[in-house]
Amino acid sequence: MSWVVKLEDELGERSEWVMLHGVVPAFEEKDFAILHCIDPYGHTIFNHLQMEPFLAEWEKVMERARDDSQMLAWNKIKEMAQICQKDRDLYLRFVGN
Repeated sequence: MSWVVKLEDELGERSEWVMLHGVVPAFEEKDFAILHCIDPYGHTIFNHLQMEPFLAEWEKVMERARDDSQMLAWNKIKEMAQICQKDRDLYLRFVGN
């Protein structure tokens, strides 16, 4: 599966985004309470209160990034999540296709 992952404000005006292929656990992978709920066909939005468990699970899926483009995307999403964690007016949005 692939997603566009965005760091945005309430109006969707922030411009940071990255394409992500793979890496995200499937819905059936119940060991990932946060990440397994990312909708592969719709929008999933996380706020600053969800970033601590998101980041803990995100570290666990790093090994799924198997090539340079996946690793770059994984790192960028981690960076955006850390920014989101510090700013209650920002959201991390996954847009599935």
